[in-house]
Amino acid sequence: MIKNIFAALYFLFLCGCTILVPRPPINMYYVIDVNGTEPDAEFVDREDAQDYVEKFKEFHTYKIVKAQNYTYLNEN
Repeated sequence: MIKNIFAALYFLFLCGCTILVPRPPINMYYVIDVNGTEPDAEFVDREDAQDYVEKFKEFHTYKIVKAQNYTYLNEN
């Protein structure tokens, strides 16, 4: 009985099986110039994005765009 349990655990470690756990999407905030097409910066926290806009407000007119990202850094 114990040998069967250890054999099953050994097999799971060898085959690389993983348990997929659903995760909530990551909110990303992109700072984009109103006349631009590409984001100048991206942030996970809205306050950081707002600080960036305030820092460069004399040189650019920025808008903050919120996007949800369903992929994660450790996944393909």
